[in-house]
Amino acid sequence: MNDKNQKIIKAAIPYIVIILVSLLSELFLFNYKHWQTIGYKGSNPEVHFYGISKDNDVYTVDDGDRYLEITDINGYLKNALIEIVDIDKEEYDDSSYINVGFEATDEGHSLYYGLYSRKITHKEPRSYYVTFHLYGKAKNLKIKTDVQPGQRLRIKIMTNVKVPIFFYWERWLFVMVMLLCLYALRPASKLHKIEYAALNRNRVLSLVFGVFIINAIAFLWITKLNGFYQYEPQINHEQYQKLAEAFTQGSLSILDEPTPELVDMENPYDMAQRSADVGEGNYYFDYAYFNGKYYVYFGVVPAVLIYLPYYLFNGEHIHNHTVCYIGILILLAAILMLFDVIIRKYYKKCGIGVWLLTFELTIIGSFLIYIAKRPDLYAVPIIFGLDFALLSMNCFIRSERKDGSLNNTLITLGSLSAALIAGCRPQLFLFFILDLIIVRKFAFSKKYLLSSGGRKSILAVGIPMVVIAAALMLYNFKRFGSPFDFGAYYNLTFNDMRNRGNVWDRVPLGIVAYLLRPLELSPEYPFFKNLQLSSVYMGQTIQEDTYGGLFMASPFSLLGFLSLIYSKQLKQKKTLWLLSISSMIIALVVIVFDIENAGIVGRYFFDFSLLFMLAAVYTVYSVLDIYGNRALLFRTIVLALLGLIVFQVLYQTQIFMLDAGDLLKNDRQDLFLHYYYLFEFGL
Repeated sequence: MNDKNQKIIKAAIPYIVIILVSLLSELFLFNYKHWQTIGYKGSNPEVHFYGISKDNDVYTVDDGDRYLEITDINGYLKNALIEIVDIDKEEYDDSSYINVGFEATDEGHSLYYGLYSRKITHKEPRSYYVTFHLYGKAKNLKIKTDVQPGQRLRIKIMTNVKVPIFFYWERWLFVMVMLLCLYALRPASKLHKIEYAALNRNRVLSLVFGVFIINAIAFLWITKLNGFYQYEPQINHEQYQKLAEAFTQGSLSILDEPTPELVDMENPYDMAQRSADVGEGNYYFDYAYFNGKYYVYFGVVPAVLIYLPYYLFNGEHIHNHTVCYIGILILLAAILMLFDVIIRKYYKKCGIGVWLLTFELTIIGSFLIYIAKRPDLYAVPIIFGLDFALLSMNCFIRSERKDGSLNNTLITLGSLSAALIAGCRPQLFLFFILDLIIVRKFAFSKKYLLSSGGRKSILAVGIPMVVIAAALMLYNFKRFGSPFDFGAYYNLTFNDMRNRGNVWDRVPLGIVAYLLRPLELSPEYPFFKNLQLSSVYMGQTIQEDTYGGLFMASPFSLLGFLSLIYSKQLKQKKTLWLLSISSMIIALVVIVFDIENAGIVGRYFFDFSLLFMLAAVYTVYSVLDIYGNRALLFRTIVLALLGLIVFQVLYQTQIFMLDAGDLLKNDRQDLFLHYYYLFEFGL
């Protein structure tokens, strides 16, 4: 065997070991119930049926009380096979399940006492196997279900049975990929020695395109999961489609007219009174209502750039989930381009290992997964606001030529992108401050601004800004009589936004919810609980369920604060230091704006979380560029990044089924129960 083959074998051994370890974990660790019960013989107890009649192995549910009972067990009941299946739903309804509750008597209880219930589904045979922990020998077992009269069932009951091996390929693949990634990205990995900026153009394109495609496929799967969002299920989700129709008719208000009852109301923004006078479903929820017309108060830019052209060209409407996915693809590309230029300009020694870790930490921690799970109307303006913000940063950061001059074509494109932010999500226009920081030596130089090149740059920035601002202001004025009124205060939602006011007492509660609230664990999958904050605030504030503050759910975001703690040292990388500090300040301003103008809303995490993630990236790159030659420090940082990504991946996999509205847990019971039994392998 030559040296080359020996090297190949030596390099392959760790990966082979990882594959074997993951396989053995699946077979022995996650299937330990099989090995624990391998000696069980199984028995067929006598089962008494109440309210359930049998005909040729088919059980039909009757009226009255209905349950199953096993009596006179008089032995140890370790587990049972409880197979109760609705025959009529078995063939076509993958989401169907039966709630099964248990009561028992044993040596410690002469009267029945309750045990936990279980959801049993024909799609998950693992759900049939129930482990019991009774007091000594069992006497009787009562099995209650939520079946209804007329249901036809298939029932099989056995006790003390051997649990089969249930091989979940996703679980095996997840463990294997995680271990492979951790090994490939360990501090001693060669991936950290290959400098991203030193790669030739074709290799960089291949690397970036590969990462983009993997993420794009993952997010396509996520956006397609929840059937509730594959169409526009409610009238409030159709706003961009209705606005596109209105534009084709030369109208700024949508074409549908409000009911006379709504028009006659003294205060249509009072939800309780509106529900009483008009009735639920008799008005367009969450539309802006002004002077007897319905308007769309969400940013108009997505309607003009996507919804209207699609409608004109195809004669039918594009779905919101498709638009969201387009926006997600742009966002992924924009972040990859931003990382590319930041590394080339400010951290040329960055290895592809650190590049990949920081990119994935940014994506996973930014709440983009949360947005992708519910790709609806409300996600569209936020996604595209961030798209234009990042495209603008890309243009500005690439605008400085090697000779020290500015590329005004890129400045114009960057200014146009920044201006379009205001037509999507106005509060995100604060991103433009980061653009000014990037070109600060030009923007704040009197000498440059008075020069010929400076005057051209002023025009390059000013013309797109003025044109877009004028268009938006005219659009607002034509609708609401004020160039600065986007119409949000006229929305028909849960509170009267016109009289809501700005109350600073709301801010502490919002800061805690958005940033500081600890995670609350649960012993049952998905192992985290949704949180509602209670407070002594004597007023109304909108609050959705959340799953911990950003700093707790995505602790990578905390690394940005190193720019404050070690500001003296990190100022050596002045631009990255300023971007980090400014990003966090802008994020805090956006948070306060959202708290005051809306409340605590799950999707609003996406408004500011990306800013904190990028601040952390700037800080990590600064530290590694300045001190990266110190082996211990580099090793510590890489290990920290690996630990953070493991935590964030595990966190996201657990809360994946949860949301602040139409939960995947409810809308995809088949998927939820699949993952429930995948993770609850000890049941």
